[in-house]
Amino acid sequence: MDQEIASAFNSALFHQKALAHVRIMNAKRNAKGRFTAITHPNVTAEMALQYREIIITAARTVDNGAVDVEENESWVRLNIHPVPLVRYMGKGTEGLQ
Repeated sequence: MDQEIASAFNSALFHQKALAHVRIMNAKRNAKGRFTAITHPNVTAEMALQYREIIITAARTVDNGAVDVEENESWVRLNIHPVPLVRYMGKGTEGLQ
């Protein structure tokens, strides 16, 4: 079903003439039964939500229970801080306790 929902989203976006880069890279159903989707790397959730009705309609072709679309993350910038592996794997550290 994961590929089916991603395909439904992308097909609907294509047929409604959404910008070419507004596509879903991956979609799946999470543990709570909700669809989660990852957009193309150059597309924010805000950009994808401009096509909210198209996405909801596409989701309903796979699951009639789909009622809304919302963004769950809004990252402007991602910071990665280095942490030495020895902190977790060193002698006497007992892992990630």
